[in-house]
Amino acid sequence: MPLNISYDENLIEQMKAKFDLRQPNVEALKAIVRRLESGDFDPQKQLLLDLATGVGKTYIIASLVEYLRRQGVMNVMLVTPNTVVQDKTVADFSQGSNRYIGGFDIPPALVTPDDVHKLRLGESSYHLFAGEGASTVYIFNVQQLFPPKDGGKNEATGVEAQRRKTWRFQEETGILAERLIELDDLVVIVDEAHLFGSTAARFQESLKAFHPAATVGLTASSSKGDDVVFRYPLWKAISHGFVKQPVLVYRNKGYKKGEAERQLQDAMSLLALKEEAYRLHREAHPDGKQTKPLLFVVCTDVNHATETATTLRNTYFPDPNAVHAVLQVDNQHDDATTQTLLRNLDEPNSPVRVIVSVNKLREGWDTKRIAVMCTLRAMGSEVLTQQVMGRGLRLPFGKLTKVPAIDELDIISHKSFVDLLTSENVLREFGIEEDIPGVKPELVLPPSGGSVSPVVDPGVTGDEIGTGTEADDNTGDGNGAGATTGDQDHSATGVPSAGSGLPIGARNVGDDEEITTGVEIVAPVVVKVNEAFEGQTFTFPSSTMTETQRPFSLVDIPTSVIVEAAKKVTDHGELLDRAKIIVEEAADKLGVKHMERQSVPSFRESTSKVESELTNRLMRTGLFQATKENDAVLRRSIVPTFMKASGVEKWTVKAKESAVVSLLDMVKQEAKAAVAKNTFTEVTVHPVTLPVQTSYILPVGRTVQKPLENVNQKTRTKDAGFAAKQYYGPWDKGLFDAAAFDSFTAEYQLARLLNFDPNVTWWTRIYEDSGAKVAYTTRNDYIPDFVVLGTDGTYWIVEGKADDKREDEIVVRKREATERLLRSLVAHPDYQDATWAYLIAFESDIRNSDSFAELISIGCVERMLPS
Repeated sequence: MPLNISYDENLIEQMKAKFDLRQPNVEALKAIVRRLESGDFDPQKQLLLDLATGVGKTYIIASLVEYLRRQGVMNVMLVTPNTVVQDKTVADFSQGSNRYIGGFDIPPALVTPDDVHKLRLGESSYHLFAGEGASTVYIFNVQQLFPPKDGGKNEATGVEAQRRKTWRFQEETGILAERLIELDDLVVIVDEAHLFGSTAARFQESLKAFHPAATVGLTASSSKGDDVVFRYPLWKAISHGFVKQPVLVYRNKGYKKGEAERQLQDAMSLLALKEEAYRLHREAHPDGKQTKPLLFVVCTDVNHATETATTLRNTYFPDPNAVHAVLQVDNQHDDATTQTLLRNLDEPNSPVRVIVSVNKLREGWDTKRIAVMCTLRAMGSEVLTQQVMGRGLRLPFGKLTKVPAIDELDIISHKSFVDLLTSENVLREFGIEEDIPGVKPELVLPPSGGSVSPVVDPGVTGDEIGTGTEADDNTGDGNGAGATTGDQDHSATGVPSAGSGLPIGARNVGDDEEITTGVEIVAPVVVKVNEAFEGQTFTFPSSTMTETQRPFSLVDIPTSVIVEAAKKVTDHGELLDRAKIIVEEAADKLGVKHMERQSVPSFRESTSKVESELTNRLMRTGLFQATKENDAVLRRSIVPTFMKASGVEKWTVKAKESAVVSLLDMVKQEAKAAVAKNTFTEVTVHPVTLPVQTSYILPVGRTVQKPLENVNQKTRTKDAGFAAKQYYGPWDKGLFDAAAFDSFTAEYQLARLLNFDPNVTWWTRIYEDSGAKVAYTTRNDYIPDFVVLGTDGTYWIVEGKADDKREDEIVVRKREATERLLRSLVAHPDYQDATWAYLIAFESDIRNSDSFAELISIGCVERMLPS
């Protein structure tokens, strides 16, 4: 029976307003109504509306259902390709659903084979329940249309059971299929109609069985020979701003086999940029839609998808609370939880940030959140089919925002855009062949992107290394208290012999010795090891220095030179080429327009891999002998110091390449200078176990004063009461219960800082004649001020200095000598399991530091790690 349909311009305008139709959707509605009015069609052949994915085909369906109802056509069958799309369509037309389209004067009554029992009360009662005058919309997936293979005689499960719900007799409702066949105004609307064309014989046969009054199909991919009523191709949708601008993102040289992780990292970098853009947009529009971007990863098969999802979870979402951040959807990952997460993707509280899929989500599935697409492995031109690309074309906020990062869909492909755009399939997807007769793809190629230059060993440059001169280091404290910050500095002659370990003028306590004077007995003043540290010893690395002629050694490289080389390391990231697809109507050509390249982090490298690369590259230079000492200094000192000083927290390929260049250049310069110098100083370590005794007596007349009261860490007043060489105690964390100091603002204040620091286990002063000394020339050595044991097990050699000694040449030489000494410890058998470090603490730094850790962070530091 012919449909009684007429074209009503006013009704069309009402549909436009009620459903907020875009202009191409209005034109599609007009075109199909006019065709239905004409009666010039085969009711069982699809009248196709071919509109680009993302333009709003569901809104056309809804407005057509309402238009038909207004004209008395009350029965519509919607055919979907699968249960996923069927469920989505039910939600689209269900009042109260979060997907409800709205616009209906009277919401339609919905019937699926799963709830056909709704009809048992009779159609009149059902419509009273749904709303007087409501049209009935039957929503099927295509499998439910096919008659059962055995005629419905036997029980069945799965797809076969779905068919029986439509064709099997039920006592209260009869056979649903027969009720549909009896309708004389049944209009069938087929979603994703390209799947059910003339070659889909079984569908065509089933469709004919229902004797529809008209059949309307909607697709984004019509074929030659289809009865296309209206066409709105993708390129027009892009140019008119109804969908996102697809942007091809690629590396100039592509992604090589085995670089899937690099491709995923690029995708996650782009997603992070999108997330920031979305965040700023939400903050600027607090009353608007609250949504976040998604990454959509397309894989070749289930195993590939599982491998990819696992990589993403382990690398980017290790937090157990982010269990649903990566959602895998394929034939083996399609449970109820997955479907629930899919249905709620567009909800503000959705936990999903990445979807990994094969082909499961191609037809009919949609979300407005996809902002980045990544196609892994050999996907061919499928990357630009609307059934793949179309998943991400929808505008997240419903219209263009004029924010490129939101209005563009970034598509990362392993293939060159040149290969993609010369595909006939791609031309067809963009609608070029039909809309621009005789078009030939002509590519507007962007200039070549910058490629990574190979690492080339730099030439040897640099000045020769000079030597310093000796000077006396006894200076005033600068606070008028008569104190000094001088070291116990010795020349090669007159150096006291080591052995007693006593401060100058102190005497060891004998078991039976009586302390007397010529007149009276004086009670001795004894300084003892603090009870908390009884039995505590440590091995101090005393040293001597001699001149020698020998080959260049890595231990000769000053730490300051290593640090300076490390500061040259750069990590500028890498640039991804970007090109948006354009159609130039006047010139009849398809092409791309080069866009500003996108900076992304370079591919990540593990710290161990960078360390290995730096070590191996240096070992292959031949600039130094392959000795155990050089190997130890390189692996345990130079490379770790270099990497830490570089400031790089997350290493990448670019940073590694820069580090190789900088480190090689530094070693070559040092080696060249060493050859010119011809002579070296040889440092020999003489381990000394301290303390050499557990107590000692102070000289006659010396006493132990209580620590100065009310002396704030930052105080430096003249009347503080401090006396140089005077013993003060007790100390909670002093290795001994009393100690003497040469200066107030440096040594004494440093002791106070150490004594109350939670990161200090103990500290001790080092005195003359202890045997603990560091040679800084072949003729001179010095005795450090303190040794400090940190709670992390690090032994610190600490020097307290006046501020005016920061640039003092002797202080600099002492620091360099101590640093070299500690570098040599990495190859010394007595220090394999120990961590030693060196710190110069200047008085103003001590005054301004609230903790030992803070002092370390601003002081001159050298740290040698154990193997």
